[in-house]
Amino acid sequence: MGNVDRRLATCEPASSCDLSEPEPRDVSEDAQETAEGPRPTRKDTRVVSFQLPPSPSADGANSGLLGRWYHATLAHRRSIRWLNAAVTRVSDALHCGSSTQRSHRTRPPARISRRRWHQATLDSETALLKCSWPVPQTEQLFLPTFPVDERRADRYAGRTYVANGAFGRVYRVQERGSTSQRSYALKILQKSNILESGAVGQVTDEVKIQTICGHHPFIVACADYWQNRTCIFLLSTFFGNGELFQRLKYFTGQLIQLYVAELALALDFLHNAGVIYRDLKPENVLLDDRFHLKLIDFGLSKWLSVGSRTGTLCGTPQYMAPEILRGQPYGHAVDWWALGVLACRMYTGRYPEPDDVEAGARLPPSAERLAPAGRDLLHRLLRPDPGERLRSLLQLQRIALYQRYRWEEVRTLQISPVDLFDEECLAVEEEEEDDETFQGF
Repeated sequence: MGNVDRRLATCEPASSCDLSEPEPRDVSEDAQETAEGPRPTRKDTRVVSFQLPPSPSADGANSGLLGRWYHATLAHRRSIRWLNAAVTRVSDALHCGSSTQRSHRTRPPARISRRRWHQATLDSETALLKCSWPVPQTEQLFLPTFPVDERRADRYAGRTYVANGAFGRVYRVQERGSTSQRSYALKILQKSNILESGAVGQVTDEVKIQTICGHHPFIVACADYWQNRTCIFLLSTFFGNGELFQRLKYFTGQLIQLYVAELALALDFLHNAGVIYRDLKPENVLLDDRFHLKLIDFGLSKWLSVGSRTGTLCGTPQYMAPEILRGQPYGHAVDWWALGVLACRMYTGRYPEPDDVEAGARLPPSAERLAPAGRDLLHRLLRPDPGERLRSLLQLQRIALYQRYRWEEVRTLQISPVDLFDEECLAVEEEEEDDETFQGF
């Protein structure tokens, strides 16, 4: 096997496997270099020569084996270098192509922080390894749904008390420095009351449901929400006409027909979205500036798919369906029962009698003066068996009261409730009724 040369770029003097003495250099050449000045330095290529040892055997078998091993090693090293380069190119291409996917990264669940993470931090592997300050448990329980902000509540001034809630109070506020003079309803919930009742998940679901379903024309949207160390804040639009029975004391037949249709559209939308409302009552139905209905307060709402059932005992007793009071599993049909109770109050001014709630056979005596289509609506909504009860918008559209009704105009708010008023509808002050019909319920 012949000699094998390998060229290496180095600044060291050339080395060789040959141990012979170097040739002596002429002194005259050194003197000439001194007279002419130092020559410019340049990087030259040195050659390292490796010579395989001579074969000890005559047939050269060992020399052939060593040569094949040497060439195989060189080929293997070249393949490794090519593979490393190829992997680097593919990795760079994938890294550039996944830049849009990294924009959707979220904060690692193990890292709890009081602030929202900037996108630049989420995109940086180095920044994600940094530590974050610990937060109190009262804040951690509501993260990440409710961002922590100690100063956001100061943006809204002029708090005017409106009503009490299960965990706090509702105030009417206005944004500081705003020229629109737009009013908001600020719901302030005490964390101590929420934790004492074990309702952290309930409050979280309330905000998520109201945020997702708030674009419906008959549902109030949640404009903003946040927390500080002691309270939860929910901000929504304020409606000056107040609650349903607070502003209206009398309802015409056409007005009841419109209001039942608007509530039915809202309930049907919630049910199709996988939500059960469970708290339909006049206090949770507001009137906007044009006297259209708006649903508020989703504190008792729950995610429940169509056809599923739940067994939680909750709601307002006067509007609770018989299956809830009996402790049986129930579904979305309980919201239609509550709609029947509310329609009965609009028609007659009274609740259904206790016996009617259990048997579903009779209505208040004043219901006998109603038109047959109105009595038919109440009988269908107040049936004690949820399987026989009217429990969908499609069934409501088929009854006599809503034959050839303008449903599309109801959805688009083209029917004005004010046009259906008479001189007895509006009330200056609400005269509270004594709900004696449910004392023995």
